[in-house]
This record gives sequence, C-alpha cells and structure tokens, in this order.
Amino acid sequence: MITSKVIHAQTHEDSVKTELNSLRDDYVNKIKKYGFKPGLKIPPIVLDNPRSFGNYDDSLNVIHTCNWNTLPQQGKDFFNGFAQHLGQGLTGEKFFKLVVYKWIFIHELSHWWRACQHQTADPYENEKAANRIDAAYWHEKEPEFYQFMLLVFNDVLHNTPNPVPAGQQKEKYLKDNYQKLPGGADYSWYQSVMIVEVSKEVPFETFKQAIELAGKPAN
Repeated sequence: MITSKVIHAQTHEDSVKTELNSLRDDYVNKIKKYGFKPGLKIPPIVLDNPRSFGNYDDSLNVIHTCNWNTLPQQGKDFFNGFAQHLGQGLTGEKFFKLVVYKWIFIHELSHWWRACQHQTADPYENEKAANRIDAAYWHEKEPEFYQFMLLVFNDVLHNTPNPVPAGQQKEKYLKDNYQKLPGGADYSWYQSVMIVEVSKEVPFETFKQAIELAGKPAN
C-alpha cells in the first residue's frame, strides 16, 4: 500500500530533480552557446546524500547530491547551526538549498565539464579549477548570490582553524588526505581557501574564459 507519506516524499524528490535538471541544462546550454561540445552525456542526478553534500562520479558519469528530507540529522544540524550563525534570517533548509542545490551542484557540474575534456590535476588544482568555473558562472548569473557565498566562505576561514600541519604545503596535505577530508570542517576550510583565492584573481575570468581552459571549440 502506497501511503500519503511515500507519495509526498516522491513528489518532493521529483520537484528537487526538476529544479536541478533546469539548472544543469542552463549550464550545459551556456557551454554549447559558446561553441563548445561536451565529450560526455549530460549526467543524471541522484539524491543519495553523499558525505561531501555533492559528488561527480566520473566512473558512472553521475552527479550525486542531497535531499533535505532524508538528510541525516547531523547534516541538518550543520546547516541549521550555520544559518543561525550567519544571522540573516535564513532557516537551515533555505541555507542548505543555496549551498547544496546551487553552489555545490554547479561545482560538481564543473568537474563533469573537466572530465568531458579529459582534464586532470592534483586534488588542490582540480578542486580549484572547478571552483573557478563555479564562481564565474554565478558571478554572471546571480552576482548577489555570488557575493553571499563569498561572505560564507570568508566566514568559514575566519572561524575554522587551518588544518594543515606547520611546515607542510596545503596542496600536498590535501593530496595526501584527499579521500578522508570531504564532508568535514577541514574540507570546508580547503574549499573556502580556494574560492577566496579565485575571487582575488586579476583579471576575474568570465564563464566563457573559465570553461575555455578545459575545452575546445566544436568543429
């Protein structure tokens, strides 16, 4: 017997996927408009709550993201606490949607785009490259949202201890610990460092310039 609770859960998941599919298609259409051709199929979206709140699986060409309704309580507590800390009238769920369904989702799509063009790098530069595309996309599409996320990332840096041991390079430390950091405070610090670094690059790249570094114009 299918209960109303099950129907509601499925309706919610369908709504989230519709929203994310629309954002994914906008991203891909912008790439195509500039004369670039993706080398992989457009990735399907799976709502299965990865520990990093988003992940592009290049072995399956799938983007994994989260569902607030099924997110473990620890994850909800994290977003509720951060929203309260920001003090901008945001609920934890609203903050979650901004961070996960917008910023992190486009970040993972940017990993997909790099995979389309067979671009590889050490973890720090690979993550930073995805953040550079992500930042360029939102800087053009929704400048106010981009500025809000910069506020968030600067806040993370201000309130999260540097996890890199004294005397070690942050790039090498990430490479050595890449598999165990996602989903924790240390990884949030790393992503925040990269995004703030990108924000200070001169000139700040347009979305077209950012994707050009990982693509070739279609014939």
